[in-house]
Amino acid sequence: MGFAYGFSDTRLIFSDGTRHRFRQQSQTLSFVTTLPKGLVLGAGLGPHGGGRIEGVRNSSETWTIHPGLVWAFTLGRRYFGTKPAIPYLLVLGTFSGSSTSTTRTTPTPDPSFAEAGERRGLHALDAKADLSVGWTLGDAFSPYLAVRAFGGPVFWRAPRRADGSEGARTTGSDLYHVSVACGFNLLIGRRGTAYFDAAFLGMRGLSGGAGFRF
Repeated sequence: MGFAYGFSDTRLIFSDGTRHRFRQQSQTLSFVTTLPKGLVLGAGLGPHGGGRIEGVRNSSETWTIHPGLVWAFTLGRRYFGTKPAIPYLLVLGTFSGSSTSTTRTTPTPDPSFAEAGERRGLHALDAKADLSVGWTLGDAFSPYLAVRAFGGPVFWRAPRRADGSEGARTTGSDLYHVSVACGFNLLIGRRGTAYFDAAFLGMRGLSGGAGFRF
């Protein structure tokens, strides 16, 4: 069982041609179990901590992301690394999603849209493949370098129009579908664990957490 906090900073492109910068945070409580043949299965659930959206192309508006819900399922397997001199390879697949809402915080330059302040739904799905190479040093400290590929739809509705009609639904996706990250896992005593991860190329983000093994 573990608890994690994460922050991400990424850019999305939408079907209406606009691009937006999303900065958001979340917390998750996760449970992991070991399956036959060395497979590891995990599931996580927690609150979306909210954030901010800024238009970066064809839009100068800003939005507040309200708290919501995030979830994830992970399947992985570790290869090699049975000896300290041999690096290990960790292969992970993750399917995740989030559901929250947004409020436009700046007046729209388009008079056909209603004024700022209306909430609009924001929902996302994401599939990610993760390849990590690392070493276990001293039976406790395991630094790694990871390459990740990901993608999935983001569903967002445009603001309500001034005449009261609903705004169009827009679908977005990550502008960058690959990221590079580094981090470490740390074994604390016989049952405690901790980790830190920093994605610095492509989608940027920071995450960290701690866990306890039963």
